[in-house]
Amino acid sequence: MAEVIKKAEQKKSVKVPNTDTSIDDDKSTKKFVYLTIALIILMIIVGGAILYWMIGRYVQQTNKNKAQDETISLLETKKTNLELLRPNYEKVLVPVKDGKSQADLILNAMPTSEDFREFVAMIENMSQKSGVKVTSLTKPGSEEGGQTPQVVVTNPRPLPPKVKSSLVTIPIEGSFDNVLNFLRETEKSSRVMDFVSMEIDSLSGTVSVSPTFTIFWQEQADISPTEKELK
Repeated sequence: MAEVIKKAEQKKSVKVPNTDTSIDDDKSTKKFVYLTIALIILMIIVGGAILYWMIGRYVQQTNKNKAQDETISLLETKKTNLELLRPNYEKVLVPVKDGKSQADLILNAMPTSEDFREFVAMIENMSQKSGVKVTSLTKPGSEEGGQTPQVVVTNPRPLPPKVKSSLVTIPIEGSFDNVLNFLRETEKSSRVMDFVSMEIDSLSGTVSVSPTFTIFWQEQADISPTEKELK
């Protein structure tokens, strides 16, 4: 037993010879250890960055999936509502007067755009029926048709959402009775027209007037789905 202890003490006291080879091996070992530590630190940093990026992508994709689920839910709700409205929609498409349906009459009264060309055609038809001459057809503020009078609208009525309007001046010439007939035609117009003001002049027995109206139109409803990002 004593011999074993003595041999163990002798082994502990053994010193590595301080030679060139041993010194180089010690330096190489230290370099390897330092390089290994640096590589491990680099791997931790890169791995952390990749993990952070993956978590961000996961959260983004999760939010996108939630938004898509909500969009699908909205589409299903809209589809259900449209199915409930279908019977009423089919009713308004049935011709009821002069071959025109309620939908046609509604679009004539309140079109989905300014539809100025159709308005011009309507005014020309009215002028032919009443026997007056439309000298020009202008919108105040535009350069078409020459200079237009400045029209001041007092106490304008607030318009419903998505309803737009514009002023239109219609200078006409004709006999007094024919001018009255034209004004009556505007009152019976299928399109909504709000009388604003009128300038009156008389030239050699021919009455010349320039009534100004407000015409209206309503933009089409947008039933396209709306996506929003959830946070």
